[in-house]
Amino acid sequence: MHRILRHAVASALVAAALLSAAGSATAAPPSGARDRLVAQAHTAVQEGRLADARDVWMAVWKLERSQVAACNVGALSLRIGDAPAAVRWLSLCKEIMRQPRSPDERALYESRLVDLARARQLAGELRVVAPPGAAISIDGAPVEAEPGQPIPVAPGRRVVRAALGGRTAEAEIDVPRGEARRVTLVFPAEPEPQRAAAASPPPAGAAPPRSAPQPALIVGGVGLSATFAALGGVLFVGAEKRQEAVIASARSAGPNGCFRMRQPMCQEALSAHEDMRTLRTLGLAGLITGGAVLAATLGYTFYPRGQAEIRVSSQAITFAGVF
Repeated sequence: MHRILRHAVASALVAAALLSAAGSATAAPPSGARDRLVAQAHTAVQEGRLADARDVWMAVWKLERSQVAACNVGALSLRIGDAPAAVRWLSLCKEIMRQPRSPDERALYESRLVDLARARQLAGELRVVAPPGAAISIDGAPVEAEPGQPIPVAPGRRVVRAALGGRTAEAEIDVPRGEARRVTLVFPAEPEPQRAAAASPPPAGAAPPRSAPQPALIVGGVGLSATFAALGGVLFVGAEKRQEAVIASARSAGPNGCFRMRQPMCQEALSAHEDMRTLRTLGLAGLITGGAVLAATLGYTFYPRGQAEIRVSSQAITFAGVF
């Protein structure tokens, strides 16, 4: 059976070669290199080395782009199980093969059509829609095809990729055997260019642009000012209470008051006096701070020229910015 198959393939190859040599008026005359390659291809077929024979016919195709070379490459691709290559080469064979003029030519022509139909049943097809000019690859291998033209591929899950100008688009698709699938690749949208006014820096010496007052800063400033003012008021009330305690302690010491500080009530009066001074100092600081925060808030509200920043720490309050 194997001998019969090899004989049939070899006979078909010889018939195709004779058909090309006898009937192609535009083909170049056989050269010594071409004849040697054809002989090597026939020998490889007879010995069962079909993959080697296909490689030799591809070399013949490079010498002369004839229908014989394309048809033999396609037929041998089908016989070694490379269905996608068989579809490509047999489709090319069909395009360039002349119309049959004799029964033998008709039989050979129909044989190639049968091989093409069989190869399409074994392979799948992809129709890739991508932006014009994009480089298309399938499973990492570059492909060349017209937009929308079917691309024969091996059945299974294929990774299709398009690249153009540094942008890429990729998709995975399952291609069943004997069926065609369509995949559309779209590049992600480019970010909109920034406005020239925002992108270009302001000229040297120019005043910073005015900014609208921020409601949060205004509310926060008023609230902080009220807090400090209230705290100052509470501290002043506490200072008045301590002052009353000083007077009461001094009166309880007798007619001479606290002439002698050793008495317990005089020690209490001295402590209350120190507390009174501390509370008055803190209360005054609270009122001044509340007033300063309120003034800064009002200035920011009615004369906004930039951003205001208020830093509050346990030691001091710092204002930074331009109002």
